[in-house]
Amino acid sequence: MKRTVVCEYVGFGHPDAVADQVSDALLDEFLKQDPNTRAGIEVMVKDNIVVLGGEVKSQGKIDYDSIVRSVFDNLPYPANHHLSADEIKVINLIGKQSPEISRGVDKEDGTVAAGDQGFVVAMASNETEDYMPLGMHIAKKICQYVAAQTELGFGPDCKSQVIMVYDEKGHAYIDSILVSTMQQGDLDADRKTIETMIRHNLMGFSDYVLAKYFLCTAHKPKIIVNPNGEWRIGGSVSDCGVTGRKIVVNQFGGYCSVGGGNLGGKDLSKIDRSAAYMCRYIAKNIVAIGISDMAKVELSYMIGVPQPSSINIELNKNQDRTDDIIQWIKDNVDLSLNGIIKRFGGGYPRYYNTALHGHYGKTDKEMQDAETAKLYPWEKTDFAGNLGYFLKTKK
Repeated sequence: MKRTVVCEYVGFGHPDAVADQVSDALLDEFLKQDPNTRAGIEVMVKDNIVVLGGEVKSQGKIDYDSIVRSVFDNLPYPANHHLSADEIKVINLIGKQSPEISRGVDKEDGTVAAGDQGFVVAMASNETEDYMPLGMHIAKKICQYVAAQTELGFGPDCKSQVIMVYDEKGHAYIDSILVSTMQQGDLDADRKTIETMIRHNLMGFSDYVLAKYFLCTAHKPKIIVNPNGEWRIGGSVSDCGVTGRKIVVNQFGGYCSVGGGNLGGKDLSKIDRSAAYMCRYIAKNIVAIGISDMAKVELSYMIGVPQPSSINIELNKNQDRTDDIIQWIKDNVDLSLNGIIKRFGGGYPRYYNTALHGHYGKTDKEMQDAETAKLYPWEKTDFAGNLGYFLKTKK
């Protein structure tokens, strides 16, 4: 039976993406001043108005207005959008973290516990070099490339949608690629330009992905550009943006269920972010040893409790080894909030970067770069060797 999987991505000028960038830029500034900051920051953007909400516990004192405006400084909208930094108006409704929540998170003995109940899910796949599922990998690369072509009149607000089809044996092909983008030129010419970008691989897909999926004569993908016609006005002038709307877009598309909530604007004491990164970390290491083509990992936590209340692992091969894998994980990887914060360097101000460029999807080669490894520690495959040896010796 054939299976269809749909994935989408949005450019950095999409209003929901802008809201995420603002929330994480504020979080980063707090963390620079106080690595023990506890924050849950929500943002809404509409026209030139930015509304800030949420709660923060921090010794840091930040200039909210200047940080918000610095985000808009990096967004190259057309002049008629009036979204330049000096035209932004900020309404700040951020309050202090509830003392009852604070009591449950930061214990007197220094232990950090979950600030809320919840469960999170993440995955990894060997379909691509960055361990992302194929449709998500393609949608993200196309959208990020188009969004950056502002000198050609495209972006920065744009969207992509990729429809993948998997046959009965699991073999995949691209059914269609949809790109919708702001464009300032002639519609037909712009459509042709973007299709040429995709057909000629200006996005930089690997030779493997290019040869197998784009040059395949049996299933040549359909490419559709701006089917609704001209798109001149974008960003928050066109639509309201809110933090956390793109939790599927920001993760794994139609390949994986979504648990928990938004990642953005939250420090690593929030399991929506920290446990999601841990799930990705575990899944990626499992796939890296070659025991399965795909791994999904789920963790759940209870409010005020440091350790997870459950862990579940799903593989598409060797599912009978999951009990062994879970036992090794419990024995060798600290899944407490303290353990996650320590492993990933919770106080490091890296999160605006994840809002801008994505939370997941680094190749082993990219992770050899020290700065990339510091920004994305959950993308490491540093325990794959030990886990693989354990599974090989335990029959």
